[in-house]
Amino acid sequence: MKIRLIGVQHRLADRTGHRFHQSMAYLESARRRGWGSVLFLHREAEPEVRAAFPQGHAVLSDPVFRRDLSFDERTALFADMLGTHVSPVIRAGDRLLMTIATQCEARAIFRWSAELPARKRPWSLVLFPSDRWNREGAEERNRLLGEIAATALEIARIDAGVRRRIVLASHTASASAELAGLLGEDVGVAPMAELVAGIAPRAGRRLEGPVRVGVFGGARPEKGSHRLAEIVAACRRRGAIDFNLQLANEQLTEDQFAQLCRLADEPGIDCTRGGLGRDDYVSLFARTDLALFPYQRIPYRQRASGILSESILAGLPVVVPSGTWLAEQVASGAAAGVIYEEDDVESIAAAVWRAADDLARLSARARERVETWRESQTMDPFLDWLEGVIAVRSAAEAAVSPPRGGLFRAGRSRFWPWRRAPDR
Repeated sequence: MKIRLIGVQHRLADRTGHRFHQSMAYLESARRRGWGSVLFLHREAEPEVRAAFPQGHAVLSDPVFRRDLSFDERTALFADMLGTHVSPVIRAGDRLLMTIATQCEARAIFRWSAELPARKRPWSLVLFPSDRWNREGAEERNRLLGEIAATALEIARIDAGVRRRIVLASHTASASAELAGLLGEDVGVAPMAELVAGIAPRAGRRLEGPVRVGVFGGARPEKGSHRLAEIVAACRRRGAIDFNLQLANEQLTEDQFAQLCRLADEPGIDCTRGGLGRDDYVSLFARTDLALFPYQRIPYRQRASGILSESILAGLPVVVPSGTWLAEQVASGAAAGVIYEEDDVESIAAAVWRAADDLARLSARARERVETWRESQTMDPFLDWLEGVIAVRSAAEAAVSPPRGGLFRAGRSRFWPWRRAPDR
């Protein structure tokens, strides 16, 4: 039976963020492998998104962050949504990808899978990109840990054969280890999945004039977007330096975003508005000399960054905060760039200028690292990794299957096929 990749992208409604580009990348990878594919996206998806995925099913909603509902209610809504829209088309050989998950999606996937007949139960990947429970203080942490505990209890009650077909993962070793302890289940370290195909390094700096700094992605406080106008001003007080900015508001207030948009009136600042298609997004990297990440430390301590991955693939030096996964990539040599220690805008500006003054050397180092990253941290390695997990678990599944007509009661067991390795 032909393998099919089933994408569940319940937050895919516009082209801001990585959901749009990542969905394109894994559907293209599926085609290269000769797999079929089915994509489910948000029912309010913009016309541009629907046009990019003409065979997609715009039927999903996102109850995950509805604070007017209890965790049990949100889980039930999500599981029912899977039952309504995914169950009619799913089959046992499929690979279902849930690449932006929290405890709510995870609990719903386990519940839904347990209710499916074995002949329709797919291999499911539930990937946690973020340790949200560590981000907003003790009260919020306790609330989220309660939800994770409820998820762990539900998983523990599910048959081992069902659990075996659900792969839990994160992108960083530390987040995977913490989540494994909280859930009482193995959580793997998945490679970064390619987000935007077509990003490639330049042979060298081809831009005339001042160094051009890029800041990409949706505007959110956790990305330091609310301080970006001050950071840009601090950088430009030190000398001539230009910027490429993507202006796509996700979580800033109207006043904060308006302040950011006023940068478009300044000479030397090129602002691209809204969510972008592939060609426009790729061109941002091609017109940039180095990438700046003024991110908050707590959200990115155990969280990988797709934009950093894209910057590495583009051969760009990066400027990143200490104490984060991003800084680990620079310290380990996986990325080339500068790490800053202090959070004030002058310290960030000083780090940008250290990178700008050392641009030739850093750019050469960045280009040297592209191929290693491409071979280990893009969509094809990601799917190869998943297939390796499935191969080992399939063998384990066959080993515990009863003879035809026989009886067998499976006890709880765990199967995990790879060694955990440090993040790259």
